[in-house]
Amino acid sequence: MTIAQDGCRFPVTQQPPRCKKRACFSWLACAIVALTIAQAQAQTAYSETVLHNFASPPKGAFPYAGVISDSAGNLYGTANSGGAANAGVVYKVDTAGRQTVLYSFTGGADGGNPYGGVVRDAAGNLYGTTVYGGAASSGVVFKVDSSGHETVLYTFSGGDDGGYPYAGVIRDSAGNLYGTTSLRGNAQWGVVYSLDPTGNETVLYSFTGESDGASPYAGVIRDSAGNLYGTASSGGTGNMGVVYKVDTAGHETVLYSFTGGADGGYPYAGVIRDSSGNLYGTAQQGGTRNLGVIYSVNTAGQETVLYTFTGAADGAAPYAGVIRDSAGNLYGTTLQGGIGNVGAGVYKLDPAGHETAPPNFPNAPGGTNPYAGVIRDSAGNLYGTTTGGGPANAGVVYKLSPAGQETVLYSFTGGADGRNPYAGVTRDSAGNLYGTTLNGGTGKWGVVYELDPAGHETVLHSFTLGADGGLPYAGVIRDSAGNLYGTTSAGGYEPFWGVVYKLDPTGNETVLHSFGCGAFDGCVPYAGVILDAAGNLYGTTHEGGTGRGVVYKLDMTGAETVLYTFTGEADGGSPYAGVIRDSAGNLYGTTYLGANGSVVYKLDTAGNETVLYTFTSATSGFLPYAGVIGDSAGNFYGTTLYGGTGGWGVVYKLDPSGNYGVLYNFTGGADGGTPYAGLIRDSAGNLYGTTYYGGKSGAGVVFKLKPQ
Repeated sequence: MTIAQDGCRFPVTQQPPRCKKRACFSWLACAIVALTIAQAQAQTAYSETVLHNFASPPKGAFPYAGVISDSAGNLYGTANSGGAANAGVVYKVDTAGRQTVLYSFTGGADGGNPYGGVVRDAAGNLYGTTVYGGAASSGVVFKVDSSGHETVLYTFSGGDDGGYPYAGVIRDSAGNLYGTTSLRGNAQWGVVYSLDPTGNETVLYSFTGESDGASPYAGVIRDSAGNLYGTASSGGTGNMGVVYKVDTAGHETVLYSFTGGADGGYPYAGVIRDSSGNLYGTAQQGGTRNLGVIYSVNTAGQETVLYTFTGAADGAAPYAGVIRDSAGNLYGTTLQGGIGNVGAGVYKLDPAGHETAPPNFPNAPGGTNPYAGVIRDSAGNLYGTTTGGGPANAGVVYKLSPAGQETVLYSFTGGADGRNPYAGVTRDSAGNLYGTTLNGGTGKWGVVYELDPAGHETVLHSFTLGADGGLPYAGVIRDSAGNLYGTTSAGGYEPFWGVVYKLDPTGNETVLHSFGCGAFDGCVPYAGVILDAAGNLYGTTHEGGTGRGVVYKLDMTGAETVLYTFTGEADGGSPYAGVIRDSAGNLYGTTYLGANGSVVYKLDTAGNETVLYTFTSATSGFLPYAGVIGDSAGNFYGTTLYGGTGGWGVVYKLDPSGNYGVLYNFTGGADGGTPYAGLIRDSAGNLYGTTYYGGKSGAGVVFKLKPQ
């Protein structure tokens, strides 16, 4: 389970709790959906109509930055949120895995929400930045001494001096600090700055947003002559980012300007430099499949693509940069992809361009979503962080041996119309639609809403993340009396595991079951429920059981029976989607993972599973986040999160013989994109659903697909 404030989040990947709208779309939406693949043909064409556009813990949580180590093997880093004020912490993890919070930000004058990591001087002082907080709420540069006392070295005004420093700092032998801010400056596109030991700032360069680059999210490195090198995430001649050099006089030279083609695009990570002056880094997009590249740029400004990610076992979307050992091997992480497309991973690239990516992060205990890169010790062990995963899904600090064995060193405990509808809708006989939003509402943790045929919305319930639940990824079902039933992925008596709830027509909520995540209970129900004639509810949990989720039944008294536990092998695993039921009592659904790919499955009344279809190729969509619906002829209909001609997901049909076809390819524009939710179907064969992205404001749409 991943908690996100302000609705800025990414599926299975954690978003910054306070990220700006501009940053969210440039960092994440652009980074994950630009696949170029062929369309699978279907027998019937469909046209789309957009029905509604949506408007807009004490030890720390969500460590976006990596770690540094001291000579004794202790690790130091930052967590973006959590802490005493939920504004982030600076922490230490010793060699026994014990964590100490060195400083807890308040979000006020002392700063708040650090995305960058820290550097350490010989006296044990740590230096870093926060994106927010400070007198102008535009971030600070801070120092935390060995006793945990913080000193604000500089407060950004958000004007010509810069603002919102996502990157950390580097430090020279004289005690000067150097870094970047992502925004502001005299042209609004960020600056490169230095800070002397007395706290005086000098803006070394202010980006214009033109050919010189724009929005440097990454920090800088420095050579022996004092020149600084880094990347800007956009701008340049192709508006896909640049690699730059700023000399000691403050003159910028663009060393390379990305085109977004085979050479890569959007370099969010910075660069490293070898003894010959060659620079190495990653671009999150571009390459032959638009899934990112590893590159080098020599002193003459010539770029060489060292590796192009395919999105298969080698991973995809390298958000973090690389490190390099004495033999010339490069190491880093990918935010997506991995073996079987089940998660992100850690990779090694040798000087000949051969990539090895044995480990990945497919489930919570070992961590998920490594935004940060890795560091390496003399024995070849790699260390890093994930923003999600762990018992509270608030991120972990991990160690990876040369043999690919992962050890979790520490798991973080975490600290009005609604927005971001992950779920689809249900419809009554009068044409009203009912659904949920993941975030927003008076309680900030999602709402249940009603949408009348004219497009007017009524909020029926606003979740608090208390006993009533919170973060409803799933939609609702409705009985003949007008009661609505659904699940929340969080909240309940055990605050992280979710509930099954009932909402009567007046908006009064009853919690029917609160998950405890025991060995046979299941937990984190991302999917909703279905109801049979006897009043029993059926659904799935993403986790629990033996670890890969379960299919469960809940009777009218709230007693739960686990019908099937997934293994994560050929039978699939980690189902985000729920189930449907036929007249004989068989259940049908999809799994998000599986050793051979995601699957569409059938579960008979005895609990025996049959795999009906395995998603093995992106050419016709992949990763079915939602489940399926069926018609009277035995056909199944569903959506995939990604794939199709534009990479923004598809609507598909599976006939009783197992023949698969694509009915609609989303473009990510006005028609929407990335459909987390499934579909409903009327008697005329029209399909209805929602997309998470796209639409007029980029915040999702409600759509209708009509057979032509």
